Amino acid sequence: YTLGLSYGTDSGAGVRMGMERRYVNSRGHKFLAQLNYAETRKTLSTIYRIPAFKWLDGWYTASLEANDEQTDYIDINNAKLFLSRSGVISEQWTVVASLNALRERWRYGPGELGVYTPYEYSTLSYPEARGDYVNVDDRLFPRSGISGNLSIRGGVEGAGSDASFSQLHLNARWFLSPSDDSRLLLRGEAGTTFTDDLVNMPPSLRYFAGGDRSIRGYAWREVGPRILNDYAVGAKHVFTASAEYEHYLEDSAWGGAVFIDTGSAFDDQPRLKTGIGIGLRWRSPVGPVRVDIAHGLDDPDSAFQLYLNIGADL
Repeated sequence: YTLGLSYGTDSGAGVRMGMERRYVNSRGHKFLAQLNYAETRKTLSTIYRIPAFKWLDGWYTASLEANDEQTDYIDINNAKLFLSRSGVISEQWTVVASLNALRERWRYGPGELGVYTPYEYSTLSYPEARGDYVNVDDRLFPRSGISGNLSIRGGVEGAGSDASFSQLHLNARWFLSPSDDSRLLLRGEAGTTFTDDLVNMPPSLRYFAGGDRSIRGYAWREVGPRILNDYAVGAKHVFTASAEYEHYLEDSAWGGAVFIDTGSAFDDQPRLKTGIGIGLRWRSPVGPVRVDIAHGLDDPDSAFQLYLNIGADL
């Protein structure tokens, strides 16, 4: 059983409660239920897992998740059913095939204009395939190697979906060590959507940019198309890239970093946004702790953004 407090600049103060049964029966079934209840974002998820040994070692998973998000800019409610089979191909490769059913309701507002848009609804059923690749020297603190993931999904109008669509999304990271006391981290992201009915694509399946692990110097979801110059609505495509250099004090777990991020979320032509910043690093026993301060160079909503991260970024 778990119980904790949380705080996020995009979600507010909250409480987290969870229950995990790691041994449901003699066949190794597992069950997990978790509730995250914050001021502007609430999530309830249940997961049931069954060991799988035929063909590839992995898991059969059934998950039901409900989300409610109500901020000054968007109001989203959705429910998602997820059925999957995962498998370990090798020490580096893990694959997941899944079937998904999503029902979502959303509207934008009130924002600074004090105006709400009408509610929109979408139902989508779609298969998805994902591959995760990790080949690094140290998963807790990688100094050399590459990692990434590739996902493909798509649905057909009339076959459980309100719109026909397909999506391709790629994330990649490259770790280099110019010296014993330094690291160079290169990151890239690219995603695209093929559809003639973007209006029926819910926000949870659109692309956004901005924020940590995207374009630092800009707020979460800040970069991308907007309506009424106020509401970020998500885009058909996304592209981001980052270069970061870390240097640690000799024989010390403490160090600093400088970085530059750039990219865009867009429907037609990308309008790149770039941010630069500095950071503090600590190699803790549970993985790197990163504190970053960044500034956007292309008219950000705020002058500076502060980010806190704990754990390896694979």
